[in-house]
Amino acid sequence: MKEVFRISKFSKEKTYFFVLKTLTIGEKHYTTNELQYIGKHVNSERWGHADNCGGAENFDDNGKKTRIVYDYNGNTCFFEKNDS
Repeated sequence: MKEVFRISKFSKEKTYFFVLKTLTIGEKHYTTNELQYIGKHVNSERWGHADNCGGAENFDDNGKKTRIVYDYNGNTCFFEKNDS
């Protein structure tokens, strides 16, 4: 089980993994799913308002574009890749 985070601010200098959380204990989020490498953050999308709103994050892994749409239940999490 790995702790994951609901990141809302991304750095253009870092790379990221995506995963859906499977467990919340207190304020901490965890997953038993495999992390998916998605590369550098490109931009964010937001649409609608109130119950009809949504969003997505766009990433680039050396030309491979990945668009992650936030799920309705709030399980979408990102994890910074540690390059050190």
